Amino acid sequence: MPLRTELTGNPDVVRLSASALDRRERDCPASAAAKAYPAMRPVVRDRRRYPPWASFPLGLVISALDFVECDGYDPDVAAEMAVEESRDPVHRGVARWIRHACRTYVETSESLAAELAAEGVELHLDGRPRVVQHGTRGASAVEMRALTAWGRWYASPDGSVVEFRRLRLRRPTGRKSDHSTLAMAYVAAAGDRVVHPRDVYQAVPIPVEHGGVRPQRIRVVEMGLTDADARVLVDAAPEEVRQAYLDSVRPVAARLLTDDRRAPGSDCAGCRLFGSCEALTRTPGLLGLPGPGTHRRTWSVTTARQYQVCPAQSHLRDLHLPAEEAAGSAVRRGLLVHQWLETAHGRPRKRPCTLDDLPDPTGSFHGLAERMMNWDEYQQIWPYLIQHVDVCPLRGPGEVTAVMPEPRVAAYDSTADVVVVANPDLLRRVDGRLVYREQKTSLTDRGITAENALELVPQLALAVCLIAGGVFGDTAGTVELEQLTPASGTVIELDAADPGVVTAARAVLAELAGPWHRDTAFRATPGPWCRFCPVSRWCGDASRADEGPFMTVDGLVIDPVTGEILESPGCTTSRVEAVTGALAGAEDDEPPF
Repeated sequence: MPLRTELTGNPDVVRLSASALDRRERDCPASAAAKAYPAMRPVVRDRRRYPPWASFPLGLVISALDFVECDGYDPDVAAEMAVEESRDPVHRGVARWIRHACRTYVETSESLAAELAAEGVELHLDGRPRVVQHGTRGASAVEMRALTAWGRWYASPDGSVVEFRRLRLRRPTGRKSDHSTLAMAYVAAAGDRVVHPRDVYQAVPIPVEHGGVRPQRIRVVEMGLTDADARVLVDAAPEEVRQAYLDSVRPVAARLLTDDRRAPGSDCAGCRLFGSCEALTRTPGLLGLPGPGTHRRTWSVTTARQYQVCPAQSHLRDLHLPAEEAAGSAVRRGLLVHQWLETAHGRPRKRPCTLDDLPDPTGSFHGLAERMMNWDEYQQIWPYLIQHVDVCPLRGPGEVTAVMPEPRVAAYDSTADVVVVANPDLLRRVDGRLVYREQKTSLTDRGITAENALELVPQLALAVCLIAGGVFGDTAGTVELEQLTPASGTVIELDAADPGVVTAARAVLAELAGPWHRDTAFRATPGPWCRFCPVSRWCGDASRADEGPFMTVDGLVIDPVTGEILESPGCTTSRVEAVTGALAGAEDDEPPF
């Protein structure tokens, strides 16, 4: 559906944020375009409910830094003030990170000031942002094209140097050539200071100061708020900045404003086109919950697993607080196996995997793996891939068509008001019947059978319910679990058209999603997993007990480094699977900030 048919109002008012030019592979183009038209509203009204807690930690960091740089408060005191003045409750873990982020920013800012002082340059906070805009307000119509940048602004006393600082949750990740970086530099070079900061998002056109000294030097700096680091991405003359913007960014910005392609996923919950978008399948009752929760949210099996281990962990991960990166051998092994299978199954000529694709790692290193991993990594996963050959989903029997490795699937449970996101390892049709495959690697047999698979691997329960809910067009299909160990490759099959299987799957999802759906406190549940929780550094309730290199959950001994069960193999539990799954980290993309 064309974008303009879903919005009504004045299409001649455009307000584009420079950060919107950061496009990740799975972002929805239409959602980004719709945000850029503030004078238009959705044709199909959608009642938006907001979270009953502070959901944008960066905004609170900005408030705390204002207390530091404008009023002279100590960073810790400023962070506490920002949390206390927040309109919505702030989780204890979020408050802890805000204090850390505020201290980190101040320390890094002092280092930047010392570097500039050596050049004879002194910068001060400029509380009024800049905006590039062109437009008119006529008797019957308003036209405006505005480009903005959200962050912190600094300038020298004489106005000759302007510096824009972009805040990153953990560490600087941008590059000088990024479209967003060039756009931010352009706003700094060509923009005018707004009269009142609040007008940037409210007034049309935006009142600005005209005249004054134009800058001679433009700087764009990314500031890491967790790891004390700053990266100067742009330090150039305005003329150079303008030319780079015109050559590289303006065409991209123009395409963004008219791109109506749809990519259902994590963008959907807050999208302005939500009520009219036909790309997002509506599946009432998908999660088996009786009604709506706190507000419209996004849920996945990763969310469920993290919540099952600890609600606080789930909440902090959902807010994208910086997490320690998982580095276990099982984590890396699983990612590499998935990467190899995605590449093999995505080849233009769809064909089954064979032993010819997997040269012996003791010999020369050739084949698909050579382009995506080193020799040691290939040697680690080779035994698992060898077992895959006999159970490759492209082998048949039957005619295999419509092969899609690693697609993103999203559906809206209108009863629960939840957008559900899944990432199947492979979708295909066999003799016309939909087959949804998940794949799992482990060092030994985990004891997962057809009888307990839905509970122990909830991705399968979600797959059954997605098929039964008609997300793929029909309500019949097969769900498979491919289990690979160095000694075996097996496949479990579940019939998604079997009423008993569907009922059991819905019960699993309801049990997993129900407590999360109602929760507003997200209290920590300390345990042995705290020592290996990726966000435990922000949790004041985390258990610090030293229990040695391993942890015991439900009587099973787990090696957190490898992610493997060391004792009592063959009798895993749902909680054990949740803990080992949480060790792997989130599946979602990194946030665009």
